[in-house]
Amino acid sequence: MKEADWKCLEDIQRQFPAADMVGPLAIFNVKGNSYRLIVRMVFRTRKIYVKEFLTHAEYGKERWKKWL
Repeated sequence: MKEADWKCLEDIQRQFPAADMVGPLAIFNVKGNSYRLIVRMVFRTRKIYVKEFLTHAEYGKERWKKWL
């Protein structure tokens, strides 16, 4: 990610096709959908802030949405 020059979701999905955006948060599936990495993307400054790393079950409880 450090070398990435992402400007939008489509740029991310070229490397990580299963990635998705929910508001300013990017959601990455990790280890075959077993985990979710949730980060805040600031495309303008090329900053990524890790918000949560959750199991699939934890993600399903939607507590991560407090970051929206």
